[in-house]
Amino acid sequence: MDTLKIHAFLSAVKHKSLSKAAEEIDYTPSALSHMADALENELGVQLLKRTPLGVELTSAGKILYDKFVAVVDAEKALLHSAAELTKSQDTELKIGTYWSIAQQLLPEIIKDFKKEYPQIKFSVHVGNDLRGWLQEGIADVIFTDKGGENECEWVEIMPDPFVAVVPSRLFTGRKSIKREELYDYPYIQARDSFLSGYFEETRFQEIIPVNAVDNASVISMVQEGMGVSVLPSLIFRQTYKGVRAVPLKPEISRTLGFSYKKSRFPSQNLMKFIAYLKAQMRLNSF
Repeated sequence: MDTLKIHAFLSAVKHKSLSKAAEEIDYTPSALSHMADALENELGVQLLKRTPLGVELTSAGKILYDKFVAVVDAEKALLHSAAELTKSQDTELKIGTYWSIAQQLLPEIIKDFKKEYPQIKFSVHVGNDLRGWLQEGIADVIFTDKGGENECEWVEIMPDPFVAVVPSRLFTGRKSIKREELYDYPYIQARDSFLSGYFEETRFQEIIPVNAVDNASVISMVQEGMGVSVLPSLIFRQTYKGVRAVPLKPEISRTLGFSYKKSRFPSQNLMKFIAYLKAQMRLNSF
């Protein structure tokens, strides 16, 4: 999800006017209206209603408003952290990864590494499709659940089982959930979900696709009782009110690892980081 659309939406809510919001972000009113429509289409819910006095939040918009504010705040925090890490380009290491890994795994890795090498700076680039990032120089190392590309080294770190994500009122007291038990509910499908092959999609009450870089929108929709989902357990290293993460039976799992480009003359900073990661693997510290 393009966060510019969220900024446009929040500006429209603040001014209660699409035209005033367009002025604030330096867009034409028609372009801003298109962004608002595109955001609604991505989520599948109407967020704004047009009135003679301007625009107002719909009931769905009121429910999701705080979530949008949280996304913008998280973006600001992420950009601020990235800016701090990239002040010195000479010693910068570029990391590419998914949102869940950037949020739950990388902070501790980088913090511990910098205790020994405080002079080495990092920049973190988050995306859903990391193919080509090493070859194109977008990242020096990528953390992902897929094997390495040609001419790249791939090192497995840890398994990451997927869990059923359900509203707190469902499946209380259960230590696991059979996959077929989820068919009784709408399925909230995360972007690039690997659902196909593990579930029969036609057996769900409905499929609600969510086209977003992170999983915050999926979790928010489960919190509101709109359905259930399946997400990596890594995401639930932190707790979320109103939802439960329950292991699936039989288990579905992905393998997390890192990949870096082979080179005759590798960056010394990169090699220090790779050596650190491999040492942590031997200590089983992930």
